[in-house]
Amino acid sequence: MKKIDLENHFYDACVREALIARTTPPYFSEEENALYWTETIKMPPGRVYPLLLEVAEQRKQQMEANGITTAVLSSSPGPEQLEVKKSIEVCAKTNETLYELTKQYSGLYLGSAVLPVNDTDAACRELERCVKGYGFVGWHVHSNFGDTAPDEERYWPIFQKAAELGIYVYLHPQVPDDRRTRNCGFMVAAPMLGFTQDTMTTVTKLMLSGMLDEIPNTRLVLGHLGEAIPFLMARMDNRVQVELDPFVRAKHTLRYYFEHNIMVTTSGNLSIEAFKCTKNVLGIDRICFGTDYPYENPTEVMEFHDELPLSRKEREKLFYQNAEEKLGIRV
Repeated sequence: MKKIDLENHFYDACVREALIARTTPPYFSEEENALYWTETIKMPPGRVYPLLLEVAEQRKQQMEANGITTAVLSSSPGPEQLEVKKSIEVCAKTNETLYELTKQYSGLYLGSAVLPVNDTDAACRELERCVKGYGFVGWHVHSNFGDTAPDEERYWPIFQKAAELGIYVYLHPQVPDDRRTRNCGFMVAAPMLGFTQDTMTTVTKLMLSGMLDEIPNTRLVLGHLGEAIPFLMARMDNRVQVELDPFVRAKHTLRYYFEHNIMVTTSGNLSIEAFKCTKNVLGIDRICFGTDYPYENPTEVMEFHDELPLSRKEREKLFYQNAEEKLGIRV
């Protein structure tokens, strides 16, 4: 069975070089072999960082060993938060490297663009180049860019460009600089709590702000089985209707946007209970396959998917049909 992995991360060497050259977050400390996302939150040294830099043959072998036929590659965070001129340079170089990989490994790798978001015009030009010139299938964006986030209206023109180009937007978590978690260490500040908290906030603000009404053909994808929103959706919809706030400009319920604009993937949430909840709330037609490699162990990921209580028809939808039919991916 075909398996299209919508969340597979990498770094081009130019990102590493740019982060090493910095002395303020985000930066890479060679002495500590660690990525600092804020002054107090650092990704500790371990197996993940070297694997981000291993893409071509190494990743091909790992995918083949786990039965994954196609991976949409996307840059991990960093390029978006660089100084604007450097961000334009690093994003372009990363996308060029990714394009070469998609050519060399046709059908195995697909591209999702990283963009210099703090120059909106440059970001739109780069996205158009990536889609029309490189054949990329998406824009990979993060839940914050340091002290700004993609729900702010200044970034909406990039969403408009993505919609015009007919591609989807993958909204991936980034470490928030939140005073409540900044002294709790990386695991609490990021994967345990911060990632979900920040991404939930960003996508909820995008929905309630009316952006999806203004750009109704926007297609968003969330990892981690929807960042807990399926579990909370009934309560969120109920509360937002109890007392209307001037901020809420949405014409529809959150459920409506998940039915019409938002897909989720299985990446990074290996819980059968969470999957069942997501499937019950959204339906199997709104769920796609994602590994979150190399942040997750691919063998464990595939073992989890093997255990899911799904029919063959449902597995086909999960592993490739939804990506092809709902997101326009062609392999």
